[in-house]
Amino acid sequence: MPTSQSLIVGMKDLPDSLNLSWAQLDEQFRVLRMSQAFYRRCKRSAAQIINQPISQLFSAFNAELCADIVRRRGQELGFQLQDHRGIRVHLALHSLPEMGWYLILSDINFEDPQMKELHSDYRRAIQASDAWLQHIEDVIKSSQEEVFKVAVAKAMSLTGSRYGFILLHNEKSKTLTLAARSDYPNAEADQADFIKDNTQVSELESRVWLECVRDYKPIIQNQTDSQRRLGDLPLDKLLLAGRYLAVPILFRSRLVGIVCVVDRNEPYSRNDARSLLTFASILWHSIELPRTLRAVSRQSKIIKSQKEQLSQSLTQLISAISEALELKDAYTAGHQKSVAQLSYLIGEKLGLDPQRLEGLKIGALVHDIGKLAIPSQILTKPSKLSKEEYALIQTHPLHGAEIIEDVEFPWPIKEMILQHHERLDGSGYPEGLKDKAILYEAKIIAVADVADSILSHRPYRPSLGLEKMTEVLRAGKGTLFDPEIVETCLAILINRELSISDHIGAAPLEPLVTISLDHELADVKRLLTAARAKVAVVLDEQHKIIGVITHQLLEHWFSPLLGTAAEREQDRASLHKKAHQIMQHSVPIISEVATSEDALLQLNLLDSEYLVVVNKAQQPLGIIGWRAIAMTRNAFREVERLI
Repeated sequence: MPTSQSLIVGMKDLPDSLNLSWAQLDEQFRVLRMSQAFYRRCKRSAAQIINQPISQLFSAFNAELCADIVRRRGQELGFQLQDHRGIRVHLALHSLPEMGWYLILSDINFEDPQMKELHSDYRRAIQASDAWLQHIEDVIKSSQEEVFKVAVAKAMSLTGSRYGFILLHNEKSKTLTLAARSDYPNAEADQADFIKDNTQVSELESRVWLECVRDYKPIIQNQTDSQRRLGDLPLDKLLLAGRYLAVPILFRSRLVGIVCVVDRNEPYSRNDARSLLTFASILWHSIELPRTLRAVSRQSKIIKSQKEQLSQSLTQLISAISEALELKDAYTAGHQKSVAQLSYLIGEKLGLDPQRLEGLKIGALVHDIGKLAIPSQILTKPSKLSKEEYALIQTHPLHGAEIIEDVEFPWPIKEMILQHHERLDGSGYPEGLKDKAILYEAKIIAVADVADSILSHRPYRPSLGLEKMTEVLRAGKGTLFDPEIVETCLAILINRELSISDHIGAAPLEPLVTISLDHELADVKRLLTAARAKVAVVLDEQHKIIGVITHQLLEHWFSPLLGTAAEREQDRASLHKKAHQIMQHSVPIISEVATSEDALLQLNLLDSEYLVVVNKAQQPLGIIGWRAIAMTRNAFREVERLI
């Protein structure tokens, strides 16, 4: 059946929606017409395509290929080429008499598994990925002076390029510096002299690098020097006269440099870019690894030192807070320290790790911090508390939790404060928690708190002794207190693993205040009165004890106002005297770890009414006199008798 001519459709009659990518070429392979799909595919203006050689779009479409096509005229020709962006396409070329050539273009799907196996470019990429794993070891082993030169050689080897170089990017100055390059055989002498190591240019001056620096993307350029306009810099003209591939070196999401390879027979592809990009990433990590290890080693030492300082500072701060509470409630002086010491030993004997033990000690040091919110007259009341007063005392765990609410600790300090009065059977306060709901550290503090409270003197009673403490703890074992913790606590106390009495630090110390050299006498008197203290310790700028002002000494300078104007003027002048003008330079000091016998001997030797008790850091903790030392010795004898 003859075919009707009306059914034959020419290319120019095909709808644009078909997306067929075609172009008509003249005898010199210049583009005469094109489809909408071809135009979109080229991503250039029409003026850059129409009447321009097809080699502008496909660098491989050179004079040699054109001559071969002319020789094979009359045949349907098909071949694969890469465009200027490294994307491989399939071209079908048809010759029509007196009409030149028709070119039909189609992309190749390299994600197809069969195409991957058959495509030579894919096989080369796989080989390259294996190769850079072998080459990277050479880069790591290179000296610091040679590492970039070795890296350039490996990049050239991976891509089969004749030339290569590495530029380092400075983000602050926006400059590119030539770190290393291979020899360039075609360079003219004057140009070769210009391109030396450490040559530096602005990234904005080099138009070739704008895309790589700005977008962190590889640049593939398969056009030759005659087919494109280079930048104005000699660096651009010299290094990039042929085909080239440039990839960014990224480290921690920032651009640190560019690796570029130049000049090979085949056009560069996106697979080449992927392979070189992977090599560049691993390359910089290999370069940074020794630097990082050295930096980590230095930082580790610094962090360790800072951690020790921070831990010491935190402990001192907590001790200061604990002492602030003791100043308000002098009768419980040393209670929190004793509970912290006993809690630590219990936790250690029960096998807690050092990190938890540190937290346990800190929590115990401030477990009663909420008592700062309780009126002093209730805390120091020498008689039995009323029902309402006891109810107010029971709020101190809640107040303590509120005080440290916004402080971030690496341990559950808030829970220790909040739960140290909870009991296993739910009879405790403030929330009536039971066994498993109570933090283990809080259970330890609860036992240590009860033990120390029974053994300590109170405003309304003397110490009840070790026998009573043992009776109370064993009576509550399993119902109020954790059985294992109770037995561990008793074992420690009975075996004298904790010195509970015969240390000055465990005695009820009287408060003191600390002042500077420049405090005026009026201020000193006000501070002593507010703290109900008898002694002010004078510290220098390094916080060392250099003098002392007693209440008696201060009263000497505040004689009653006399009758004459001259005497009144002299009295007013006394108010403005400085601490260093009247202080006693000889300070009777004793360590908190000294025994009561040591304290008695020192009091007799110095003929003093008091001693300033200091910690290991020589910071003043309080004062102790004859009466407190006698009470400490009596308590120690009671323990000796019971043991």
